[in-house]
Amino acid sequence: MTQFTVTQLVAIGGSLWEKGDLRRVYFNCRELCSLYGLKYDGWRYTVDGERVSNNTGSAFASALGRGKFWYDLTAGEFCSKDLSDKMVQKLVERITAALTRGDVAEETTKAATSAVDTPVSVPAGHDIATAAGPGIQERPVRTNKKPARCRRCGGWVLAGEGYLYHIDPDEAYGVSGWVVEHKDPAICRAERTKADALLAEQAKAYTRD
Repeated sequence: MTQFTVTQLVAIGGSLWEKGDLRRVYFNCRELCSLYGLKYDGWRYTVDGERVSNNTGSAFASALGRGKFWYDLTAGEFCSKDLSDKMVQKLVERITAALTRGDVAEETTKAATSAVDTPVSVPAGHDIATAAGPGIQERPVRTNKKPARCRRCGGWVLAGEGYLYHIDPDEAYGVSGWVVEHKDPAICRAERTKADALLAEQAKAYTRD
């Protein structure tokens, strides 16, 4: 099997995890869905651009969310847990093809290895849910250097306007890896209000049809 580096795997969405002699790069549910080609627009699912039934799409999403997929840096191979062989094969083929044909640009690779800057102080009362526990490396909260989606509200966080921190993939959180959220909770509230209003309008339009 082709050997991949941490830099390559992180550049396409992986998150490095180290504990004792173990060194792995995990891919969370969002990245797995993207690699698998699974998309959901709020109404329907597609796989690689082809529409599938909502039952099928939901089953794929549940499987990818429930399972785990990682690259073992020591053994030099992909591993998985609670994922079907067919799913694993497709994920491995997608990652291998992307990296061997050079889809990851050099500037993207460099950005992935320097995605964080100086640690920052978080104001009292701001709920930063960083992973913690025995054997888990403590990582400071930093300021984001790249735009990303906020884990709380889903809105865009511009560079320098959010907190960036790491959640261990083995911890029982809904997300893992490097996570970004707005520094100002008021922005999250405004984004949620906007999203709720949009859903309400869509619901009205749906009931009128």
